[in-house]
Amino acid sequence: MCAFDALVTAPEATLLDFPILNPETDDTGLAGFLSDAAAAYSVLLTALRKGGALEGKSLVVSNSWGIYSAADDFPKGHPGRYIDNPNHPFNIICGTLSRAGADILFAAGNCGKDCPDERCTSPRHTIMGANASSAVTTVAAVDTHNKRVGYSSLGPGIKGMSHDKPNFACYTHFIGSRPGIPDTGTSTSTPVMAGCIAALRTKLKPGTLSPADLARELRADALQPDGVRGWNAAIGYGIVQPAKTAARLKL
Repeated sequence: MCAFDALVTAPEATLLDFPILNPETDDTGLAGFLSDAAAAYSVLLTALRKGGALEGKSLVVSNSWGIYSAADDFPKGHPGRYIDNPNHPFNIICGTLSRAGADILFAAGNCGKDCPDERCTSPRHTIMGANASSAVTTVAAVDTHNKRVGYSSLGPGIKGMSHDKPNFACYTHFIGSRPGIPDTGTSTSTPVMAGCIAALRTKLKPGTLSPADLARELRADALQPDGVRGWNAAIGYGIVQPAKTAARLKL
């Protein structure tokens, strides 16, 4: 699903698949280990740096995963705690990879108070861990009529991480990778936006405009359906408008 949705907006992209969710971890097949994610990011960082296989190329990293419940983490005060600790090794490597030129996107999550996923335990501060890192773009979800879907997690980010989360919204709930069955969740909106950024990056290399600067440019064009500019807890700075950004930047 994620591969299909990324190719909707970037059909010429080359896909690199790093499986983080391990079907052998639990009965759902939707659990994984942060150590596997950290190992994947380390591989990407090495490839992106000077002399690496991806040197001079644009890299967009789409992450359709996160933590549903704070109870799944170590308790407060534990040195291994992740969800609100910017100094956790994985949160650190996210920042390092971003500074190296990678555009990193994370799903906001599906714990919105209107119709949360059954695995969610609280409607508050559900954007946590790397999904709430200042180094990444966090993506909420709207339907194709520009309406926020009820399960899209609301901001702000968990205390200790970046407050203004999500950053943007993009589209979900459309027929895509499976005949007759919609692709849903912020797990869909994230790769769709990743494809948008990948498309922009065909003409706009990280050496010209850093990931943080590209996010700033996208903010300038993002659509707020209610017409009120600025950040809000539902869809961040708005629904991303990549074609408008591309035209303004004369790409």
